[in-house]
Amino acid sequence: MDDHSDLNYDQVDERFIGEGERTSLKILKSIFGDNECDYKIQYPFHKLMKGDFLDTLSERQLKETLDIVILRINKPTIVVRVQDKHHDSVLKTGQDLVQKKMLEWNNCVVVDLWHAECPTVWSEEVNEKSCEEISTYLRKANLI
Repeated sequence: MDDHSDLNYDQVDERFIGEGERTSLKILKSIFGDNECDYKIQYPFHKLMKGDFLDTLSERQLKETLDIVILRINKPTIVVRVQDKHHDSVLKTGQDLVQKKMLEWNNCVVVDLWHAECPTVWSEEVNEKSCEEISTYLRKANLI
């Protein structure tokens, strides 16, 4: 397993970091760099909402956090959702769809990394295979 001591987690409680998130963050930083990006983990969903959207959020939405947010200068914000098995349920799928649409309406690009399609990322290994798993989804979103 790769040493992740060099990553800045903004003092986030480690209990809230899910499987695959450390590896995803490390790979995303290697792809987008540090110069023009600010990386946030467990970032509050409501902080990306503007105007009328902010006024319509439910109590649940006000508490939601996003796995990885990449704030970029003069480019849309990238939201990377590391989707484990519990996102397969009907209820969670509906909530995720609403969240994705709201993020897109607020000038964000949403990239979902699914557990079944990114097994190397979930094994917390940074290698050629996990980099390709993430790169595939970034290409689908026209980010690379």
